[in-house]
Amino acid sequence: MRIVTQTDTLGRRLGDKAAVEIIARAGFGGIDYSMFPMNDPKSPLLGDEMPAIIDELKETAARYSIPFTQAHAPFPSMRKDNEDYNKFIFTSIVRSMEIAGRLGVENIVVHPISLSPFGTDFDLNYRFYQRLVPYIDEYGVRVCTENMFGHQDGRHTPSACASPADFRQLNDMLGTERFGACLDLGHCGLVGFKASELIRALGPEHLVALHTHDNDFNSDMHIFPFNGRIDWADTMHALYEIGYRGNLTFEADNSLLSCPDSFLPVAERHLHDIGLALMDMMK
Repeated sequence: MRIVTQTDTLGRRLGDKAAVEIIARAGFGGIDYSMFPMNDPKSPLLGDEMPAIIDELKETAARYSIPFTQAHAPFPSMRKDNEDYNKFIFTSIVRSMEIAGRLGVENIVVHPISLSPFGTDFDLNYRFYQRLVPYIDEYGVRVCTENMFGHQDGRHTPSACASPADFRQLNDMLGTERFGACLDLGHCGLVGFKASELIRALGPEHLVALHTHDNDFNSDMHIFPFNGRIDWADTMHALYEIGYRGNLTFEADNSLLSCPDSFLPVAERHLHDIGLALMDMMK
């Protein structure tokens, strides 16, 4: 198991190449490439310069002998009654898959469609993910679903894939040849579930990736583990119990937001060491 973290905050503040260098020097075994800015039509990754940008980034990682292991597509994957956006974001998601393939990424997370604050629209999501199959085959990446949450009346609600049963059902429908599940550990408690419940529901056949971070069960804080309410002993034991074979990938960048640039390398080393502590709990 590799300890991995995302480029998101580092990349936005210092540029993606500097993000790769900091992550590598902090001791991480892999990089999760965040492509959230690609929901902006002006993103250079959507233009003709993309191949040169990505090849240079890959060369930077190669100098540090650190692979890109995971990626995240832009989102949301669909907006209600907004066809212009929906056409654009599908094209952007496909481009992100092309980038992931160019980087040698194994898993790219593509959010399910969650137009309703409650439950999963299985037919809509099945059709959406099936549209990605030709690009999965072309670019050689696996697309991962993710457990989401909605909002209603000022509270979080269990949206697409939020419940253990819904998450399992959609992944059963999609199969394991081209698709997998990325369990966002922080999203579970926001809608009243333990992460361990979803881990066991998905099992090793579907659970291939993680988004690891903590919160207070009231806000999607995306902070470093051990600073919120998640029961990490219970969570890591469940991963051990099912024989989880994926990476421990952090999506905890909000803990970096208040750090000055000069402190970011120290903060990332601390996050890496949290990863070591979590792996020690995986028993």
